[in-house]
Amino acid sequence: MAMKVCMFVMGDCNENYRTARIPARTLADAGHDVMIIAFLSPDTTAYEESDGARILRVRLLAHKLKRLLTPQTQGAGTATIDKAAEVRDYTSGRNHLSRACKGLRMLQSRALRVSYSMALCLVQRVSLVYSAYTYSVYVDYYMRSFCVARKERADVYHAHDLVTLPVAWLCSRVTGGKLVYDAHELWLDRGRLPKRSRLNKSLVQRIESFFIRRTDVNIMAGVSSGDLLSRRYHVPPLTVILNVPFYHPYERSTLLRDRLGIPMEEKIVLFMGRIDESRGIEEGIQSLKYLRGCSLVIFGFGPDLFAAELKKLIKKEGLTDRVYFFAAVPFDEVTQTAMSADVGLVLHQNIDLNFYYVTPCKLFDCMAAGLPVVGSNFPDLKRYIEGYNVGVTCDPTNPREIADAINYIISDENRYNEMKKNALEAAKIFNWENEGKKLVALYKELSPRR
Repeated sequence: MAMKVCMFVMGDCNENYRTARIPARTLADAGHDVMIIAFLSPDTTAYEESDGARILRVRLLAHKLKRLLTPQTQGAGTATIDKAAEVRDYTSGRNHLSRACKGLRMLQSRALRVSYSMALCLVQRVSLVYSAYTYSVYVDYYMRSFCVARKERADVYHAHDLVTLPVAWLCSRVTGGKLVYDAHELWLDRGRLPKRSRLNKSLVQRIESFFIRRTDVNIMAGVSSGDLLSRRYHVPPLTVILNVPFYHPYERSTLLRDRLGIPMEEKIVLFMGRIDESRGIEEGIQSLKYLRGCSLVIFGFGPDLFAAELKKLIKKEGLTDRVYFFAAVPFDEVTQTAMSADVGLVLHQNIDLNFYYVTPCKLFDCMAAGLPVVGSNFPDLKRYIEGYNVGVTCDPTNPREIADAINYIISDENRYNEMKKNALEAAKIFNWENEGKKLVALYKELSPRR
């Protein structure tokens, strides 16, 4: 029976394509009426219809204030003033007063940028202040999204991540609808976030403990992380729905070689995904010192500051002619782009339980692209990489061990071809066409509100 589904996303629903939009499209294709409530950002609109779902974006007060104070906004305004100053200079000749005013405005702009950057760093480092700001954003989103959701009166409220679970639960209580918790991650164990106080961590645990026992369905994107939540909160086993790509028939490509000018005799080792800390990118770069005939392509998106640090490391190690950056492409072009590489890297670091039990989409992207994988020797990565013989696991902190693993794969052509074949066979299992069926089946078990 078709149902009305309301999904909650703490984001603008552009970066949440795989975790929110694809499940929404799957449910819409199954005949359900799907609405996503996200928040408005400068690059989005208040209302959008996409992939069979409606996206409603609420405007948050905290984001309004942030835009007023950000250096970009100040810079844009200053640029307009500076343009006017230049016109005045031109029309009045060598006007010393005008030039002085222009200089003062430039100094003011720079001072504002520096002050904002320092304040932002300070806020992020002070746990209590950061937490207070974060929770104020949550409460603002809850209030505004609840007002929208209450008018819609859905049959099912689907919370993406712990941060949206409270408002989804409230809506289900008020309207009598069913509640789905799509955890995605171990929120209590996300050590890469600004350091939490004991009070903060205790609060997060109490919140998740309260709500996870009051849902109709709980979903997790990994086996071990799902088992951990089940044991931690004494709830029935979570349904595992992996974050995987759509299936694409294999077609070898030379796209990366053509775009980056990499010689045909060079093997391409590929890192793809978010370019950020604790993903083993630095170790992957350093592993090139122990390899011959290999180039590394860093394919994805991330903070400019971290990319700049990587470029410094590349220069320091003398690897500027062997490491390349390739910008992110639309979601449906990722697999085809990866098909032009030879080996994939999935080298998450053991910084927290969330990363230790990680089952990232990039692993299945590599399979879909026919790439043998070098991955971290963590439980779930070993489950798929070694269990399906699609690559090798190793210590992700040791560049020499990473290099040995890469060399083990590429040094024997028969071994390489076998792993490649296994990866392509595994991709026929681990794809969204199959995982999406689990989601549709779950919704069939949820009876609509009477």
